[in-house]
Formats: sequence, structure tokens, C-alpha cells
Amino acid sequence: MMQSIFMTGLGGQGIVTLANLISGQASEKGLKVSLFNAKGMAQRGGRVTSEIRLSDDAKLDFGARISAGKADILIGMEIGETINSLSFLKEGGAAILLNYAFVPTTMILKKEPYPSFEQLTELYAGKTNTLFAVGEARQPYNMFLLGVFSAVAQAISPELSFYSKQSVEQGIGKKLKWGLEENLQTFGAGYGYGQALLQRV
Repeated sequence: MMQSIFMTGLGGQGIVTLANLISGQASEKGLKVSLFNAKGMAQRGGRVTSEIRLSDDAKLDFGARISAGKADILIGMEIGETINSLSFLKEGGAAILLNYAFVPTTMILKKEPYPSFEQLTELYAGKTNTLFAVGEARQPYNMFLLGVFSAVAQAISPELSFYSKQSVEQGIGKKLKWGLEENLQTFGAGYGYGQALLQRV
């Protein structure tokens, strides 16, 4: 088994924390894991990406980076950045998309249109039928999407069944001490949202 997960968003959204929790869960289960974070101008709300690759074959040799068209799963946390990352998702892969837009000031001043969530989902629907559109979410968004991911992971691939609600909650408790109760509540809300999304796919 080999799975590649590409995540994209903006600095301040908790992309790296989300990636650490997802990759850490796989490591806890004994999988071979690589994680690559690209923060760029993250401190200023710039583009942030995380690339996770995991395998149940300890002898398998693989790099940390995900090539274009090779991501089995793409998690997008900002509309514009998610559009920019479409090329990473493989044909027929799975996408989890968040309805959140950060419109640059230059576009606001020039009154230029920013892509809508509907346009984003239509764009991704042209590449995959396994699409989970998160139209509404509570903050912190990274914990909410972690819940959605955990709810749909097994449906995406039975090999990801170790991302169960209870198991991931335990992982959150081990790694996050500050705001733990709020994070667990938000994770639970996201998990419920993800279960509802499964009924529509």
C-alpha cells in the first residue's frame, strides 16, 4: 500500500499541524511515513503546502515530494490555493475542499472577481467523482477538516481505516495540549459533517 496526501492553504490555517496529526497517526500504526512542509511566506498569510507519503512496506524506497498528478488525496483549505494545486491530484483521486477564500487586497481594490466555491468544486469534479465539498465549517478549520478526513478516509481507501474517530482523538490528545477540549469538539463536529457527506457521494 502506498498513499500520497497533498494539503494546501494559507499561513495561519494550521496546515502543518494538520499534516503532523495525519502523518503521526500513520507512524503510530507502524507505517513508513515521509512529510514535507513548504511554508514560504506563511507568517504573512502566504501559501503553505504539506506533502505526506505513507506505505505499509518498510523496505519501500520513496521520496518525500509528490509529483504532479500523483496525489491520491488532496485537502484544500483556501479556494485560490486549492485551484492552484489541482495539477497535483491524480485522475480519480479524492479531494476534500473547504469553502474559505482570502481575497488579496489588490484584487479588492481593482474590483477583480475571485473564484467562488462553486467554481472550485466544478473544476475538481472534472477530475474526480470522489469529492467532499465542505461548504460550512467551524474554527479551527484544520481540526474540522481532520474530522472530515477521518470520517471519509476508509471510504476513500480501506487501507486508511486506522484513521478511526477514537484513534485520531487519542492522537490529538497526545500532540495538542493547548485548547484540547475545543480542538476535540471541533474535530467531532467535522467528523459528523464528514459522515453526512458520505451519504451524498
